Amino acid sequence: MKNRIYNFFEEMLFYPKWYHWPLIIALLPFSFIYMTIAHFKFPKKFENLGIPIVSIGNIIIGGSGKTPLSIAIAKHFEKYKPAVVLRGYGRKSRGLYVISREGEILEDVEVSGDEAMEIALKTKASVIVSENRKEGVLKAKELGCGFVILDDGFDKPFEKLNIVIDTKIKNPFTLPAGGYRYPRLALRFADMVLEEGRDFKRKIDCPKGDILISAISKPKRLLKYCKMPYKFFPDHYEYEFEDIKEFKDKKIVTTFKDYVKLKKFPLNLQVIDLQIELKKEVLEKIENYLIKLQQKGDI
Repeated sequence: MKNRIYNFFEEMLFYPKWYHWPLIIALLPFSFIYMTIAHFKFPKKFENLGIPIVSIGNIIIGGSGKTPLSIAIAKHFEKYKPAVVLRGYGRKSRGLYVISREGEILEDVEVSGDEAMEIALKTKASVIVSENRKEGVLKAKELGCGFVILDDGFDKPFEKLNIVIDTKIKNPFTLPAGGYRYPRLALRFADMVLEEGRDFKRKIDCPKGDILISAISKPKRLLKYCKMPYKFFPDHYEYEFEDIKEFKDKKIVTTFKDYVKLKKFPLNLQVIDLQIELKKEVLEKIENYLIKLQQKGDI
């Protein structure tokens, strides 16, 4: 029942059908209130935290590729000793934790959350989770990191290279009537707006298996690459063995984000390989930003 309710609202926010529109229209006055509040809350002043920050953000809720993009940037600019700072959605901990330091894992997935653990396992970046993003950035500076990749930092009041992934969805409205966190006009505040297919592309290799299991945002997008039976759960779902024990004798295909939580169970897991390839011009702009601040003595 909970899954059906979740699916109904996820469809309404991103790719509504005819039966969603009465509710969408009813919620439009609340979207107007939300946009007004968001406009006045958006920062007008930006603090210099003394370390270069490359922010990866978006203007929709849910998956747009921030985590794989952060991983790609962390790998490409490994020589600059990156840290990745993120909130750590879905974790059972609170406060600031250093999840990994230059590739050495220091905490488990319950402390880190799924996205932070995926980044920690796939890169040699130092990974820090903190609800207070400023504290996380300052911790990275304290650890001697060269720069920070700030997950979901579009509206954070820090001096940064503000990169936004532009993902277009069928519902044109902001929350709660639609899936946009900010109206598309907000893209003018970005230093770089990246579009899939134009500025980067995904290379996805789906292994063969019996069933696809995932708890990512908008999981049906996986069906483009993995054509098999599936069972999906809400984003950042905390799996219990009861949820999947019926598939323990099957070959389960899943994402790396799910794998970090499923690997504790006695399952036959096959992981989808996802790589992000950024255009040379994008990488050059990021490096020019880092070099410029290095020459100013900020790295």
